[in-house]
Amino acid sequence: MKNFIKKAKERVWLEGDPDKDRSVGLVVCGILEIVLGILCFSVAMLLLVMVSSTGLGGMKAAHFWMAMGIMFYLTAWFIIMGLGSLKRCRWARSLTLVGAWVTIFFGTLVLALALYILPELHNLLMESELISPMGALVFLYIAILVLLVLQVIFPLVAIVFYSMAGVQTTCERKHPSPGWTDRCPLPLLAMGSISILGSLSVFVGGTTNFVVFFFGTILKGGTGFAVLLLISISFAYVGWGAYKRKTHAWWGAYALVLLTSSSMMLTFSEMDMDMLYLHMDYTEEQMTHLAGLGPFNPAVLTFVSGIWGIMACVFLVWVRDCFRPEKDQVLAKSYEQIKAEEETNKPAESGKPRMRVGD
Repeated sequence: MKNFIKKAKERVWLEGDPDKDRSVGLVVCGILEIVLGILCFSVAMLLLVMVSSTGLGGMKAAHFWMAMGIMFYLTAWFIIMGLGSLKRCRWARSLTLVGAWVTIFFGTLVLALALYILPELHNLLMESELISPMGALVFLYIAILVLLVLQVIFPLVAIVFYSMAGVQTTCERKHPSPGWTDRCPLPLLAMGSISILGSLSVFVGGTTNFVVFFFGTILKGGTGFAVLLLISISFAYVGWGAYKRKTHAWWGAYALVLLTSSSMMLTFSEMDMDMLYLHMDYTEEQMTHLAGLGPFNPAVLTFVSGIWGIMACVFLVWVRDCFRPEKDQVLAKSYEQIKAEEETNKPAESGKPRMRVGD
């Protein structure tokens, strides 16, 4: 079994044949990513049609438009990455790998939570009688299929394919000059990407009256805005520090994870959901709709906060070795430089013919 795994790894992974051209595979994956972008856009339009016919229910309009914004972001992401893959760009390979690993690592929690909530949403659609039972069932199956494709199937395919040695060298031959993604290890690119998303906290908080959970206390309004702004700036600095390989950025990220996760766990564990919705400026009608959603309760939110904190700490421990002192910088080299160094380092072959056994 070990020999089988070793041979399979040598055939397709970075230790395998680096000179094998993978242009066809890059084109296929690029087309697949563009199709996924179109799928995300179609899902956004489907949500828009459903909300137009059934109403928002317990959802705030700001949260609906935030969900639409996420779908449009995924649409742009997949299309841009797909076009980059078609052109065999080095940055497209790196960013696709980063997105796939982040999705597999953190997206599993989102997928589990979504699969936990979807049956409840299906029951609400059935009880509303706004759409037929068959329509509600079709909606449930489509949502599960889209989540599995985006959160599991495509990320695994992307990790396997874009990690191949031939894919890397194919992109380097097409674009010999190193780009900005080549000057930073992929795990730190992932950390920087996650931190940049975290820096959007202040904008997300605008949809909830800037509610912040601070060790059992709920802050909101101007105070909540100030705290969220500080958190957003901290995440932005951690993202910049990760790209620049600053060690103190790693410690800052670790502190942020511990503070936010423990603060949310402590607050959720003793929270009244009606009071939370009231702080978030939900109307009585919206609070009535949300009261029927069993998955949204203090126990689930506390559990999710704890699991998120543990996963984030594991990720930070994993990327710790990528940080080096500021004087230890890695020089990004072009494809021609790498090949020239390989030729130079090859042992010189002797011009004398080898002796035969019979001589």
